Amino acid sequence: MKCFKVFCVLILFAFINCKKKTENFVPTTKLDVILKKDDLSKAYYDFRIENPYLSYLLKDRASFEKFINNIRTEDMLLLTECENPMVRCFAFKALIQQNYPKIREILSRHKFDNQDVEYFSGRCIKMKISVKDYMLQQLSPYSENKYSFNKAQYKHIQNEFWKN
Repeated sequence: MKCFKVFCVLILFAFINCKKKTENFVPTTKLDVILKKDDLSKAYYDFRIENPYLSYLLKDRASFEKFINNIRTEDMLLLTECENPMVRCFAFKALIQQNYPKIREILSRHKFDNQDVEYFSGRCIKMKISVKDYMLQQLSPYSENKYSFNKAQYKHIQNEFWKN
């Protein structure tokens, strides 16, 4: 009987240690702290008034171009670390448009960013999508930007992101 108890304890211990450890993205900045800079604050609010939602058509909007041109890359990087998931997505998209060379590193940082955002695909289809999936889509082979993955790379990265 004593051996059986020891065996059960060992099995329980092995089960607990083998349990999959999950990681989560942890934002490092607050939006109100980032927006204390007057020039950044004005550009951000001007943009958000016209763009309250994340949209497929975002890159074609004049307000998005203005937003990209009025915010420095360093500030955009801070916005990718913001506690608001939609702001992280806007900032990531803006960095792509600015041809930020380390955009794939930003994507890797958000591998465990599972917070959902509302996303409009087209004019009338609204869906929820995780931040990591939104960011990954922005670098798909069909996204037509400088840092897009080829099909094989994209499939590999997609599998890495989805196995969590």
